[in-house]
Amino acid sequence: MSAIETREIAIPAGTWRIDPAHSRVEFSIRHMGIASIRGSFAEYEGVIAGGDEPRVSGAIRVASVDTRDEARDGHLQSPDFFDAERYPQMTFASTRFAEGKVIGELTIRGVTREVELDARVTGAGTDPWGNERLGLELEGEIDRHDFGVSWNTALPTGGLLLGDTVRLAAGFSAVKEA
Repeated sequence: MSAIETREIAIPAGTWRIDPAHSRVEFSIRHMGIASIRGSFAEYEGVIAGGDEPRVSGAIRVASVDTRDEARDGHLQSPDFFDAERYPQMTFASTRFAEGKVIGELTIRGVTREVELDARVTGAGTDPWGNERLGLELEGEIDRHDFGVSWNTALPTGGLLLGDTVRLAAGFSAVKEA
């Protein structure tokens, strides 16, 4: 059986630097209970370490949030949400890998919580320029209130504007360091 079929995470030995030009970090949240608003971050960095004790760590620049709406992006950077001025970055550092999951500490707005993300190595190979590359995808959900992100407003017909659950998705192409 392959690593994916057994749900084990098999990251080849070495240190792999995430290539933002060929990667993505995204999120979505329910809006008015009827649709999902999606967003991404343009500026981030990270490292994947392979071998017997794999690790993943990274940082996201909060001010690089992009939901395709400038006013909404500004609101997300405000103290109502990410408070980018006081907390300019979010961080993640894995603590362990187990059965298709990466478990680690996610820090948003200075609040650190353990999260569990589905993890899948999507491949490894050599690009046309001779660089060894590794693909890794992470997905999961968090409750935004756990990180002090609690702003909301009531809808005229009842209910709230935003859901509590935020879906996270990241797809990384990483280059092996020499």
